[in-house]
Amino acid sequence: MKKVLNTGKNLLSKFSAQLILVALIVYFGVECGAAFFSVNNLISIVRQVTTMGIAALGVSFLMITGNLDFSTGQVYAFTGTLAAVLYSQGVPIVAAMAAGVAGAIVIFCFTCWISIRFKISRLVVSMAMGTAVSGLSCILAHNKTIYGLPESIKWLGQGYVFNLIPISTIIFLVLAVIVAFVFRKTYLGRYLFAVGGSDDVARLSGINVNRIKYLASIIAGGLVGVAGLVCMSRTFSGSPFAGGSLSSDVISAAVLGGVSVTGGTGKTSGIVTGVIIIGTLSVGLNMMGMNTNSQDIFKGLMLLVAVIIDVLSKRQNAKQ
Repeated sequence: MKKVLNTGKNLLSKFSAQLILVALIVYFGVECGAAFFSVNNLISIVRQVTTMGIAALGVSFLMITGNLDFSTGQVYAFTGTLAAVLYSQGVPIVAAMAAGVAGAIVIFCFTCWISIRFKISRLVVSMAMGTAVSGLSCILAHNKTIYGLPESIKWLGQGYVFNLIPISTIIFLVLAVIVAFVFRKTYLGRYLFAVGGSDDVARLSGINVNRIKYLASIIAGGLVGVAGLVCMSRTFSGSPFAGGSLSSDVISAAVLGGVSVTGGTGKTSGIVTGVIIIGTLSVGLNMMGMNTNSQDIFKGLMLLVAVIIDVLSKRQNAKQ
């Protein structure tokens, strides 16, 4: 009997994200009726999760190494803002977009350098960096949203395949497959999990821990930058205010998907499921008429519960 109970607990823990998603779909299906399952609404959910999903894939590289970064939303907004500002100054759009992504990578690497050099938690450094980046974005854009972008970039955030599947969603899914391959089949993936498990043990195993953290920052910055460009294309503007609650949303999605806040565990399928959970929650609550402030309270409580479950799960595993 005890063996059966343990098996049940393991299965519940393993598929908790999927069960939460099914429960949400059933709940909103009952509350909102057939409208929730309409094609337009399902596409809305898919579009809702795309940019957040790309950013979450990037942030997962940091989280798996045991580092939380709360500047994601600000860096995401900075990418589109910088690209739009450069284009408005006469820089070709492709070069401007590349500069935006490069800027995101530089910011994440600078945060990593400060954290390592002065032995400060990345969480604390990223909070300060996020505030600074937000101010920089507003200065660059003169506290306004920048319009007048070229039609040639619309395909990235507004294009569809067969007039049904958003191109940005295809990009997200392709990136998810690549990230899954990196995590499961490459030395980099093994090193990321090793560093997240224990810095000291990883060093004793011959892993250059600082190099792995920098690589995680480069990849995270690149993916958050790409997400920012997709947002810029979808809104057809560069806005220093675009980040919103993205930082907490991507961390919530990752934690709900099984990525530990203390590092060392996580998988791509869980991250994708977590992102869909957040997207479904946002669209469902909107359909029920819940205002943004109330949604933020709900999401914040969900993140808190997810973190508590993660910590308790780790303690239980340690005891076993």
